Amino acid sequence: MSKKSQTTGLPKANRPVPRPIPQGVKGSGAKPAAGAKGTTTPAASTGAGRAAIRPPKLMRETHTKAEREAELQRVIVLIIGAIAAVVLVLLVASLVIDQFVVPGRAVAQVNNETITVGEFERRVRLERFFVSAQLNAAVNQYRSFGFDDQAINEQLLSQPPFSTYLNELNVPDQLGSRVINDMVDDELVRQIAAARSVVVSPEDVQKQINQFFGFNPDEGLYTATPTVTPTTSPTPFVSPTPSPAPTETTIPTATATPEATATSIFTPTAEPTEFPTATPTNTPDATQRADTFNTSRNDYYAALRSDANVSDADINGYFEVLALREKMKESLEAEMARTTPFVNVRHILVTTEAEATDVLTALNAGESFAALAAAVSIDESNKSQGGELGWAPPTNYVTEFADAVREAEIGAFIGPLQTEFGYHIIQVRAREDRELSDDEFTRAKDTELDALIKQTREEQDATIEIFDTWVDYVPRA
Repeated sequence: MSKKSQTTGLPKANRPVPRPIPQGVKGSGAKPAAGAKGTTTPAASTGAGRAAIRPPKLMRETHTKAEREAELQRVIVLIIGAIAAVVLVLLVASLVIDQFVVPGRAVAQVNNETITVGEFERRVRLERFFVSAQLNAAVNQYRSFGFDDQAINEQLLSQPPFSTYLNELNVPDQLGSRVINDMVDDELVRQIAAARSVVVSPEDVQKQINQFFGFNPDEGLYTATPTVTPTTSPTPFVSPTPSPAPTETTIPTATATPEATATSIFTPTAEPTEFPTATPTNTPDATQRADTFNTSRNDYYAALRSDANVSDADINGYFEVLALREKMKESLEAEMARTTPFVNVRHILVTTEAEATDVLTALNAGESFAALAAAVSIDESNKSQGGELGWAPPTNYVTEFADAVREAEIGAFIGPLQTEFGYHIIQVRAREDRELSDDEFTRAKDTELDALIKQTREEQDATIEIFDTWVDYVPRA
């Protein structure tokens, strides 16, 4: 009889592989376990059994091209979103640092009092506005005298403080250096005033604002006369501390750009806005004067807020320091004598130390002082008078010059002495005590306060620190 072929769809069963009977069991008559053939169970020995316990093989999942592109787009969107989130976090962090962290950093420390980046930046912008206002007023004044641009340029470059102002606008770090040191001095003034129980009132601050705008509530509004003259020369006299007081006819509406060079004239970036001054035919009454003053002040404050990006509090704080300095001078006045030594001085001013040495050699060889002054001195105000400066208290001169003439031997040639104007050869002709005029006494008080600040700064040098980082925070425009 022939073998029947398998007709089912199941795989053929494999024939079980016989296994040897363990030693000691052979012939023992032991029966295999029920349901088992030999040592292999039917379920384990058949293909059906193996098919039952193996997991089915899954078919590979397929996607259409549109689905793959959509998935790729979703991934790209997620990546872009993540990048945008990181950028946003960085921008917010940068904004927080710039607006809240950096302004609070210290640029100087004065006896545990901190001068912050924010305070420094605002003061620089304020001072830049004042410097530009001074230069605008000087340019307009020279033009009113009929000077052309070249002549104005020569005057500004040769005449302090305008030459200094031009340098400060052209070199922002130079302006920043002055400002940071002024702020240290201002803080010292506050501390000295506190130790002396000197305080200022709102009326004192208002008085400074009134003076700034040339307003006297009791006498009326007057036009401040510019100190600039068409023929100025580098005489070593001390000018009063440069005041940013504007003229009553002009207000600058823009500041000079730092790109200007020291060899070109300072050109206002915009025509100065005129102060709205009343021009009645009759003398204005108190109300009209007050209205004119308020209009002038409000316009000037608006220009400061716009161009210098400062607040009214910053502006008033500036005037508060001026008021405190005035109160300090009043407190020093009681300690000062109205009688002081005067000196009769003449000098020869040249540009370089080598020239000054040659002048000194010529004088020691017997050359005429007056002839040498006329021939080589660059001080146009007195060279034709033999370099004579006449009688004056030493406080009228810049510090280096004043210190030299205060102690100089009568008749001796002193020098070369360097000041901001150049190199001097000096001769003190005579010295005697004289009573100071009101103007001279005012200048003496300025000098006394400056000396007190300088002395305090030297004594407290260990507790005063200016950090080098201030350079990074000088506003460039």
